[in-house]
Amino acid sequence: MTAERCLECGETAVEERVTPFVVERGGKTATIQDRRMVCGACGNVSYRGAQVSAHELAVATAIREMDGLLSAAELAAVRNKYRLKQTDMEQMLSTGPKTWTRWERGKVPQSKAADRFIRAIASDPYLTRRLMRDAAIENAEAEAVFAEIERGERRVAEALVRAELRQQGLGDDERVGRIATDKAFEAVHQARGSTEARAA
Repeated sequence: MTAERCLECGETAVEERVTPFVVERGGKTATIQDRRMVCGACGNVSYRGAQVSAHELAVATAIREMDGLLSAAELAAVRNKYRLKQTDMEQMLSTGPKTWTRWERGKVPQSKAADRFIRAIASDPYLTRRLMRDAAIENAEAEAVFAEIERGERRVAEALVRAELRQQGLGDDERVGRIATDKAFEAVHQARGSTEARAA
C-alpha cells in the first residue's frame, strides 16, 4: 500500500495499521484491535471512512462487556419480543430521538440505569404494556402480542386451578375453573395497580 501525506506534518508516511487500543471505564480496562491510519514520521493517528464506525462499535462493545450491559443484539431481541418500534422504546424510556437506534446499532452503550429498566421490560410484559399506554403509544402489533401473552397465562392458570379442584375431590368443572382463573387475574391486576399507584 502506498503511503499517504500526513495532514499534521506533511510527510508522505501515513499507512493503515492495526494496533492495540485500551478502553478504560470505571477503573476497568479492555484492549481492542484498532484499525487506523498512522503517520510513521510524527505518529499522528486518524480514522477514515469505515474505520470510524468500526472503532465506535468496538469501543461500545468493550464498554458493554466491562459494565455487564445487554448487547446490541439483545436490545433488538427485547424490542422485537413485543413487536415494538425503535421510536416506541424511546418514548417508553423517555430518551431523546435516535437514542435507541444508536444503542441497537451498537455504536453507543446504554447507561447502567437504562439497562436495568430494559431488563425489567424484557421480563415483565405487563410493565411494558403499562409504559406503552402511559406514553400514549398506539401499536396494534404490540397489543396483539400482549393479548396473546395474557391468553397463554390464563390457559396455564386455568389448567392449574382445575388440577387443584380434581386433587381436592371437587370435580373438574371447566366453568368453575374459568371463573376462578378470571377472579385470580382480576385480583393480580388490582394488586399491581395499587402498588403502582403507591409508587407514583
